[in-house]
Amino acid sequence: MKKKAAPGAKSNRAITKRMTAEMTESLPLPVKNWLHAIGAVGHEQINNVSLKQSGWIKLKPEQKAWTASEAKQISFTDPPAFRWSVKMKMGKGLFVTGKDSFEEGKASMRIKIAGILPISKSVDNEKTNQSALQRYLMEMAWYPSAVFSPLLSWERVDAHTAKATITYRELTGSATYFFNEQSELLRVEAWRYKDSGKDALPLLCIGTVIEQQLVDGLTVPVKMEVSWVLEGGTFTWYKFDAQDIRFNAINERIF
Repeated sequence: MKKKAAPGAKSNRAITKRMTAEMTESLPLPVKNWLHAIGAVGHEQINNVSLKQSGWIKLKPEQKAWTASEAKQISFTDPPAFRWSVKMKMGKGLFVTGKDSFEEGKASMRIKIAGILPISKSVDNEKTNQSALQRYLMEMAWYPSAVFSPLLSWERVDAHTAKATITYRELTGSATYFFNEQSELLRVEAWRYKDSGKDALPLLCIGTVIEQQLVDGLTVPVKMEVSWVLEGGTFTWYKFDAQDIRFNAINERIF
């Protein structure tokens, strides 16, 4: 995975509390080595991160053409929360907007045509809530100081793999982190709910790191693919580049 410095990264220098080597001693060795490799040790702890995503989306496995998308995301680490909004161009003069959020243990997901006509809505469903919490857990590479959260417990799987389990607001979810011999993050896997219906079963969700860059002293993913493992095979539904990544640039929670 190629590494290079990304321009335009910003952080709030008023945040002075930093991660130390001593803080990593209780973590499984693969996680400890990863934090050292990406520059997290000595870096300011991350309370929030904002970023933009330019990507391509497929809504169904049988869809042949990719749909261009632009998205924005804000994530907070204490307590866990995120808000993601996306706009997809479906054709000439036609677009679909989507919003996905998680706060205080509750998820909300809405999709609209032309930003007005609702076509899908899922709010405060137990399966949606758990899946959203696991999404937060899978995205810790953008806010790695969250590995120290008292909400998390870690388990070493092998020399290059570790499993994180998070418990928050009566929800529990796990994700497994896979690293290479250079302690670079390769992918994150979690058994999540793709749908929220009563018959929905958890499916394996995979976030694969394609490229990472140095952003304000911290190496983070900037190109990723997200897939579901379905009965018919692996369905990669989202490919994106992360841009304009900003650490601790938000002074207060905005939702």
